Amino acid sequence: MSSQMNGSWTRRAALGAIAGAVAAASTPRTLWAASGQGGSPIFDALGEIRTVYTPALLDDIIASGTRAISITLTDPKVGVDEALDLLLLDISAYNRYLKSLPNHFILARSIADVDRAARERKLAVFYNIQDSNPVARDLDRVAVLRGLGLTSIQLTYNTQNYSGAGCFVENDPGVTPFGRELIARMEKERVLLDLSHAGMKTMADAVAAAKRPMIISHTACKALRPHRRNTTDENMRAIAKKGGVVGITQIRTFLTDAKKDNLEVYFEHIVHAVKVAGIEHIGIGSDRDHRVIPDTEEELKILLQEEGSQIKPTDWPLYLEKLNGPRRMEVVHDGLKRHKFPASDIDRIMGGNLYRLYKEVVG
Repeated sequence: MSSQMNGSWTRRAALGAIAGAVAAASTPRTLWAASGQGGSPIFDALGEIRTVYTPALLDDIIASGTRAISITLTDPKVGVDEALDLLLLDISAYNRYLKSLPNHFILARSIADVDRAARERKLAVFYNIQDSNPVARDLDRVAVLRGLGLTSIQLTYNTQNYSGAGCFVENDPGVTPFGRELIARMEKERVLLDLSHAGMKTMADAVAAAKRPMIISHTACKALRPHRRNTTDENMRAIAKKGGVVGITQIRTFLTDAKKDNLEVYFEHIVHAVKVAGIEHIGIGSDRDHRVIPDTEEELKILLQEEGSQIKPTDWPLYLEKLNGPRRMEVVHDGLKRHKFPASDIDRIMGGNLYRLYKEVVG
């Protein structure tokens, strides 16, 4: 994630820049054929777009059929005292970057922008944050951030915050009273609730408290790999019962120990998740860079610098070797086909389920 900042972008200026809500719209499925695969627009529930991406790299991403992506603004590891200011700087930096490449990007605030991206062969970019720290204890900030283009808030990152416990918390106490208030306010403002990184009790409590569908944008199946970042079958079923979507991540360490010949394990997690939650509730949430990342000591040093103590050198590489690059969604599409998913189910997993969720929740 880029750390670009504009020193003139103050909190006062940002809070005064609330935009009006974008009217919701729908479109016939025939528009989705423009995504490149002939079905639903390919939609990554959570992935990376960095401000260093070149037009040539973006051309490859778009050529893969990807038409929508939700990207994380601001390092979720920062403390609550600085989280809002850093988020406002990131919003400014990404707005400038996306607007500088109008032939590639659409700054997305509603599902109508995905429809436009499909028609115009562009990439609709939604903004999310992976911790509710920028809200702190001020619920009015939810409307402010929605007005500035934020469409999804993750309740917690890895540790305890005002709303609940992340997956690194050994004894998860569940969603706090403030967390319940935050969920209600997010639903009122049409901000999608993301439960990735949450502890299992916090996740279960949040699902029970929510009235609208929610997402786990990037996770894998704890039944197949008991990693603390993965999700239990019980919670996946609960998400599905509320109409939500579970995005299956492409981070290798959540999926397998194997560092080579490891593509098939990704589809094992998708197949398991579909069996548990149902075909209408599974999507792709890569959590991955689109650049081809070389397997070098220099790249490992960069990763350790970005991620700090939550990553060990033995976790390298984080990527699955066949999904390391800008056209990885083509590999996923072909793999689902190889696993005998019918075309309609492939459409759902590759983007149709996320399209439905965003249309219902975000508008």
